[in-house]
Amino acid sequence: MRRSMAVRWASRSVCAGVGLLLAALSARPAEAQQNRWAAVAVSPTTGFNGAAKGETSRASVVQGALQGCAAGARDCTVVDSAVNGCVALALKTNPLYYASGIGPTREAAAANALAACTSQGGNGIECHIEESPCSSDDLRWASPLPLPPGGQPGSVDRALVGLWKLNVNSGIWVWQISANGTYTFHSEAADSTPPHNGTFTASNVYYTLHAISMTWEDQGTYKMQGSTAVSMKGKLGTGTWVRIASDPDP
Repeated sequence: MRRSMAVRWASRSVCAGVGLLLAALSARPAEAQQNRWAAVAVSPTTGFNGAAKGETSRASVVQGALQGCAAGARDCTVVDSAVNGCVALALKTNPLYYASGIGPTREAAAANALAACTSQGGNGIECHIEESPCSSDDLRWASPLPLPPGGQPGSVDRALVGLWKLNVNSGIWVWQISANGTYTFHSEAADSTPPHNGTFTASNVYYTLHAISMTWEDQGTYKMQGSTAVSMKGKLGTGTWVRIASDPDP
């Protein structure tokens, strides 16, 4: 329930059927001993949420998180903030539960948020991470999400494990595929494409994808082009992803 739940794809055939928007770890370079903040806000009645990061005061980052949440709800409240660290928001619907967590890394904050959500009535599958900003994240892009739970180790062709990019006319999309059977995606282009994550399988040229942070399913075929590129063909078309890193798993 981010600011936009609609999947928007570029208007070219580079739209990979994989429908993926992944997590590249786009953190800003360290700045000389200057405290920076991150915060998350949520609507207790709807679950709509917002996040902000990179501000030098808590008041500024709180205002940013509330503004993001207010795009879809009127009863938004800040649930957590962190200085020189990361904060995450976990959410479950039907019925609605939410919880936050703080940590020195995105993965640690997410783990704490998921644990808190579970203790409030969710479980490890139903609760999922909606926001995970870090104070050092690049202000130009939406904060990436950590790898989600729920994958099946060994269900992904090792040739696909790693960090990938897809060139679009205004920038790149970034897709991280993990050996544990999960993926994350985000856009670093000016196209308003929302980040999402979920589970992923791939073997014998066929793949399946199931998003858990939004409604999206896909399946199709893939063809490796050496070790540095892969052509993905799914229900939205065909696109060639180029490898950024071999194995960025935490």
